[in-house]
Amino acid sequence: MAEESFPVIEKPLTDDQWKSVTLGIGDGILDEGGNPYNLTLSNQTDQGTVQIDGGRGYNHAILRGFYHRMDAPISLSLPAVSTKTTYTIALRYDPTDKEKPVRLGVYTTLDRSNGKAYLELWRIVRSPNQLLESAEKTAIAPHITPLLQFSRAANLPDPGTILFGTQAHCRYENVTYRCEGPNGWRPMTSVLRNPLRMSGWSWDGATGGLEIRPTTGGVICSIAGSWTRTAATYWVPTPWHTAGTLIPSGLRPSTHLFALGLAGDNPIIVSLTSTGNIDLRPGGGKGNQQISKGDKISFAFTWFVSTSPTTNY
Repeated sequence: MAEESFPVIEKPLTDDQWKSVTLGIGDGILDEGGNPYNLTLSNQTDQGTVQIDGGRGYNHAILRGFYHRMDAPISLSLPAVSTKTTYTIALRYDPTDKEKPVRLGVYTTLDRSNGKAYLELWRIVRSPNQLLESAEKTAIAPHITPLLQFSRAANLPDPGTILFGTQAHCRYENVTYRCEGPNGWRPMTSVLRNPLRMSGWSWDGATGGLEIRPTTGGVICSIAGSWTRTAATYWVPTPWHTAGTLIPSGLRPSTHLFALGLAGDNPIIVSLTSTGNIDLRPGGGKGNQQISKGDKISFAFTWFVSTSPTTNY
């Protein structure tokens, strides 16, 4: 056959045709935020129990276009071993199984003959004389996560109504967010946030802002810009004067940072503290330094903040 197209009107699809039609959906669990297919181990029974989604009351997944659903925990035997053994807990698609083509099971080898396919959920490595709860347990399960597009972040839907891990790109802000279920939407790309307002100063938004860039283990924060003195003229004393609090809680550096900035045309030493404050000190070896109403101070800082994957910012 040189060419084929289906479905054909009023003709059923074969299993292979259905797999082809649904291939673009992908293989993975459908996570609605309740930790589906979670695994607990028991020394007493030498079993692993695959739990159900704590919110929905059931697990579900798709493998090769075929749907799997379980609405009660299932226990699987993971017996003691005489040699180091790897157990794989997986959903298996078997095209010869006409009653239940996708089943949950535990395997020491993955037989892919005759069209069998697997959605690996957990890998347990058990050594001789080792209690099951002490075995190495690794989560593998891929998630099916749609990619959506919205005009603005303000239009993002309630994260509790869509699949965990769904990505949503917001066109006007040019930022992509990931659904973290009860933890809301988390940016996956750099976002700009306005810094906190410092009394007596006006931020020039055109010169930058607080950029937050996700990376492994946390975020990289950068602040760059100019602040205009709107209150009365004052003198920056030696050694330090606190201009105000600039960085919100949760995004502050772990140690004090220092930079050489400008106050008008004159150098000034700027410190970003671990409490989010901007402290000023006269630059150029001078004594007290005057900052007049209308003068600008300019500076830039970059730092890393360790955060959990569920932290919002």
